[in-house]
Amino acid sequence: MQQKNYYILLGVHNTVSFEELRSAYRELAKKHHPDKNPNNKVAEEYFKEIQEAYATLSNPEKRKKYDIFCLFGKAPSQQRPNNGNSGAGTTNAKPKPHNQNYGKQKNPGFKQDKTENYQIPLSIGIALLLLYFIISYSSNKTTIRNETGLIETENNVDQEQVALEQLETKSLISEFASPYCNLFGEEKAMDDSKNSIIIHNGNSSEVIICLVENKNKKTTIRNQYMDIGSTFKMNNIPNGEYFLKVYYGTVWDTTKTFLNNTVKGGFTNELGFAELKMKNGFFKMQQEQTSSCASFSTYEIGLNPSQIKDIKKITAEQFFK
Repeated sequence: MQQKNYYILLGVHNTVSFEELRSAYRELAKKHHPDKNPNNKVAEEYFKEIQEAYATLSNPEKRKKYDIFCLFGKAPSQQRPNNGNSGAGTTNAKPKPHNQNYGKQKNPGFKQDKTENYQIPLSIGIALLLLYFIISYSSNKTTIRNETGLIETENNVDQEQVALEQLETKSLISEFASPYCNLFGEEKAMDDSKNSIIIHNGNSSEVIICLVENKNKKTTIRNQYMDIGSTFKMNNIPNGEYFLKVYYGTVWDTTKTFLNNTVKGGFTNELGFAELKMKNGFFKMQQEQTSSCASFSTYEIGLNPSQIKDIKKITAEQFFK
């Protein structure tokens, strides 16, 4: 099977930056997602291919291996002749499955100089193969710490294959979606309220942000997904005192569960849960109307954990209660 060109699949150059790569992937994924193309097998297969391409190229180590593999697969095919069967019937023979070299058939009337034909491409192939295994060996080790200090140990699991298999279960989540309404109930709002919170997400992770009433058994009235670097204005907030709960992570997975499968959906790469409050307490929302004017409450907050002082780490159980 011929190796797919991941750069062509995503419509980008091989020098593309991570941000450009991510933008191209998201545009294609939204367009070809199975939910938008029901019963379309072609779109479904293409969606899997672009996920596979993004999973490889968005990881620096995997991208390095892939680029080396492409180089290694290309160099021998340009110079190495076909040293397989010759004579009658060889013209339409299938190539060997371990490479894509069709090569030129030997001319029965011409005696080839094997040393001249094979020495240069063989040397190049061996050098590239050694380089590939050096990188593979280095990246397939993990570092763990025990009582004696740091220990380097080989990882016998094919992490790339596992990642690709897991990626097939992933599904995109829409911007500003509310994934946990089945748990927290429908969102609560006050139509004529101008109370609001402007939320700026940082560049380190995606988040699920929950607005929680301080009273009334700490009821969660909003749950919103926010992409990396996005800004969201939470409008029509009822009067009251509130705080925020945040779930940090990347790569949304609809098959992930919490609390004995009672909560569905979560981040594959889970970075943690936190509780945020204002320096002087809670987000106090109060809209009042007098005979002469109206007043309301509005706040603005950033979600980068390294820039927040009043942050409290919590467990998944505390986030979903």
